[in-house]
Amino acid sequence: GPSAVVGGNYDPATMIAGTYTYSIAALAPCAASIASVVVSEEQATDAGTSVSLTVCAGSEELDLFDQLGGTPQPGGAWSGPSGSVDSTYDPGSEPAGTYTYTVDGVVCPSSTAGVTITLETGPDAGADGTATLCSSATPVDLFSFLSGTPDGTGIWTNSAGATVAPTFDPGMSSSETFTYTVAGNLECPQDQSAVTVVVNTAPQAGISGNIALCASSAAISLFEGLEGTLDAGGVWTGPDGLPHASVVDPAVDVSGVYTYTVAGIAPCIDVSATATVFIAPLPNAGDDGSAQFCSTNLPVPLVDLLGGTPQPNGTWTGPNGGTVAASFAPATSAPGTYTYTITGIAPCGIDQASTTISVSTAANAGVNGALSLCENNDTTLALIDVLTGFPAQTGVWTDPDGQPFDGSFTTGEDTPGAYVYTVQAVAPCPAAVATAQIGIVPIPVAQIDVTGNEGCTPAEITLVNTYSGAGNCTWILWNGEVVEDCAPITRIFDEAGTYDVTLVIDAGNGCGADTLEALDLFTVYEQPVAEFYFLPQAVNTLDPVVQFNNASTGATQFSWDLAGLATSTEVNTSYAFPAQLGAEYEVCLVAAASPNCTDSICYTVEVEDGLAVFVPNTFTPDGSGFNDGFKPIVMGIDSRFYRFDIFDRWGQPLYSTDDPNAEWNGNFTDGTEVPIGVYVWKLVAKDAYTGARIEHMGHVTVLR
Repeated sequence: GPSAVVGGNYDPATMIAGTYTYSIAALAPCAASIASVVVSEEQATDAGTSVSLTVCAGSEELDLFDQLGGTPQPGGAWSGPSGSVDSTYDPGSEPAGTYTYTVDGVVCPSSTAGVTITLETGPDAGADGTATLCSSATPVDLFSFLSGTPDGTGIWTNSAGATVAPTFDPGMSSSETFTYTVAGNLECPQDQSAVTVVVNTAPQAGISGNIALCASSAAISLFEGLEGTLDAGGVWTGPDGLPHASVVDPAVDVSGVYTYTVAGIAPCIDVSATATVFIAPLPNAGDDGSAQFCSTNLPVPLVDLLGGTPQPNGTWTGPNGGTVAASFAPATSAPGTYTYTITGIAPCGIDQASTTISVSTAANAGVNGALSLCENNDTTLALIDVLTGFPAQTGVWTDPDGQPFDGSFTTGEDTPGAYVYTVQAVAPCPAAVATAQIGIVPIPVAQIDVTGNEGCTPAEITLVNTYSGAGNCTWILWNGEVVEDCAPITRIFDEAGTYDVTLVIDAGNGCGADTLEALDLFTVYEQPVAEFYFLPQAVNTLDPVVQFNNASTGATQFSWDLAGLATSTEVNTSYAFPAQLGAEYEVCLVAAASPNCTDSICYTVEVEDGLAVFVPNTFTPDGSGFNDGFKPIVMGIDSRFYRFDIFDRWGQPLYSTDDPNAEWNGNFTDGTEVPIGVYVWKLVAKDAYTGARIEHMGHVTVLR
């Protein structure tokens, strides 16, 4: 390799690192075998040599690496009495002791060296500090701005070297750098630190004030609302909190608090002052107006006679210049010009508006009146005499139809009703109107309504007087009973008969009375009894005609209902019921003595089926489910007396049954099929209606 190899050994102290090759020769044809060892060397670690130092506790920081002896390698690590540290040592804050420097190797062993420090107590002025203060701040202690653990025995000097007090007043001093010096001893020199103080001037926004304006005033600077000393360059905000110009204009701006803010340089805070602006509204008395009234009009507020939108709570002066009430009464107030005055809020002045009022005298048609005249009175009446009050004589009359009328009313000739008297007036007064209500009192007419009439005993009869006017009623009943009452009269009648009633009506108004003598006014009947019977009692479809005989008593009118199929009003009647099939039918009879006095009865007529026989002449017992059986179709027979037989052409019996519903299936008695051909049948039965015996014979053809 790079160095000679003796005995296969490598000596790092004398040999050079590199690649060393090992070779083994071989006999032909084998080739030599070669392998190599690559040797690298690591420089031995060197932490330098240890040293001991005596350091003043107030000394400046020192670099421990620079204190080591020898030629220490950089990149190592420091550890001290309190653990890992960096290479900078601060005598004022770190303890005395041995600070060890270690350089670690990869192959080579680690190397260490130490710096043993002995602290000598000396002066400590702490570390430099800075302070930024506002000129409005309270006095502060400069010592509080030092860091570290400064001794409290030092003195303060300013930049000119003059000794100063340790308390700094921002309001009395400007920015300055102050030096703090702690005297040294035999071993340690004095120690110093500095505090640099920057003083920022506090902002001034002035003193808050007020501004009073009228809505018509000119624009004004908001600074007029502030007092005292203030800084320029601030900003204004309006009552809504938004930025605002420094001028307030009553025409567009609103009342409220306007704020002036001057920003401070930290640590000074922003300061504000306010100008409270009051903008008084313009007084508004409205616009001039005029009005015309009738003397009968109701009082009106004077302010309603002005135009525009007058403000409330003003004062009114009348035509004579004196103060008047705020309403005008056409009946009592003097016409003329009325002035309305609104006094504005300072600094605004006053505003006035006026209204000119005229009053016309109302017309007088009097007061409505009414008069009732008897129907048989032939008097002619002056209608103006019906009115009350003091109607003017210049008016005109119209009749109930709205037509002109001369004012004289004649009973029997003129129509009763409302006659209108109209007196015209000067505008704006309306025409005056009064009404004479003329009524005609009719002569009472006695009439009687009867309810319950022509009923059966016991019958409830009510007599009603149909006269609806005022007055007295006298009833004279059929039995001589006298009743002084206009109310309906109700009685119960247990005896049939026709009854008379007399009614006398006196209206009590001097117009006379009326008497009604009602003969045979109402009739009460005995209760009828409905009854009937019918023949024949047994009915069948072969002869469905039935005769109905009336057996009712006490009735004069009759109404038959034949099961809804027909009706009749005859005393007796007959009817032919349907002959197709037997059925039951309800027949009813209503027997009436009068429309309000009836009785009814109903009976059921049963129409039975008459005897009927139908026998087919062919059937096909082939198992198809259609026409497989053979039997007679019979109606109206007595099922207790029934026999049906079938024979072949030689008279030999094939089938026999006494069940009307049984069928022959076309087989012999042993179950085998009979041949196709013609066979004889015989039917014997009794008529269920007459009991007569019937016997029928015929032929049937069997097909398959």
